[in-house]
Amino acid sequence: MDIEDPKELVRRGYEARGQGLSGVLMKRAWQVYDQLDYFMLYGSFETERDLGAFCKGCGYTVHVPGEGFLLERIGLPFGIHAGPDQCVFIRWRPPR
Repeated sequence: MDIEDPKELVRRGYEARGQGLSGVLMKRAWQVYDQLDYFMLYGSFETERDLGAFCKGCGYTVHVPGEGFLLERIGLPFGIHAGPDQCVFIRWRPPR
C-alpha cells in the first residue's frame, strides 16, 4: 500500500476496524520476537484510546496510566516508564 497522505492511511485504518487485523499483527509480532529469542515485547498507547482490553486479549499485561515496569528480570537496573497519559503493555517470554 503506497499512501502519501497520512489522512488517507487513517481513513483506511478506520474502515478496517473490527476485521481482526490488529490482533493478527500483535500475534505475528509476538511470534517473530519469540523466534528471535527476545525476552519481551512492549508498547504503549494513549489512555484516551482505551486499548487495555484489546492488549490483554492478545496476551499482554497492561499497566495503569503512568506506571512502568522494571527490567530486573533480565538483569538491567532500570525500567521503562510511561507518561501520565500513556499505558504501557508488555509480554514476557516464558523461561525456557
